[in-house]
Amino acid sequence: MGTLALWGLALVLGLLVWIKKGRSTALNALKKAGYRALRTLPRIVVAVLTAGFAGQLIPGGMVANHIGPDSGFTGVLIAMLVGGFIPGGPILSFPLVVVLYEAGAGQVQLITLLTAWSVFAMHRVVIYEIPMMGWRFSMVRLVSSLPLPLIAAGMTSLLLRVFG
Repeated sequence: MGTLALWGLALVLGLLVWIKKGRSTALNALKKAGYRALRTLPRIVVAVLTAGFAGQLIPGGMVANHIGPDSGFTGVLIAMLVGGFIPGGPILSFPLVVVLYEAGAGQVQLITLLTAWSVFAMHRVVIYEIPMMGWRFSMVRLVSSLPLPLIAAGMTSLLLRVFG
């Protein structure tokens, strides 16, 4: 259903561009989008294959024990730590989250992991943030951001209780 909605949105936006900006602008946008898709598609395929192979190597029992739905606050802290150190972008992290979910990770823990991945991203801190902004800025940002994955975990727990 989500894919169908995205196709519908793309079609509506394409028609709006055609109507407001003309045929040549719409075709140019389509050409650029096709180019981006062709550049991105191989990365997505490799990431999904990598996650699939990694899934065969990750012991499900270990995942369930450490970040499963019954792992409690310790599982949330582990997910927070792991999430902060996952390198790369969404093309890598989301297939990895799917693999962890299929191996028995809990939803609360996975949302914590994704929140920590997006907020902390230690690879970006080391490569970009510290060299550009300095140690002081980076440390203040990281420390002030520490509660965010925990807030996400708490909100997720609440929402799962309310909405099942």
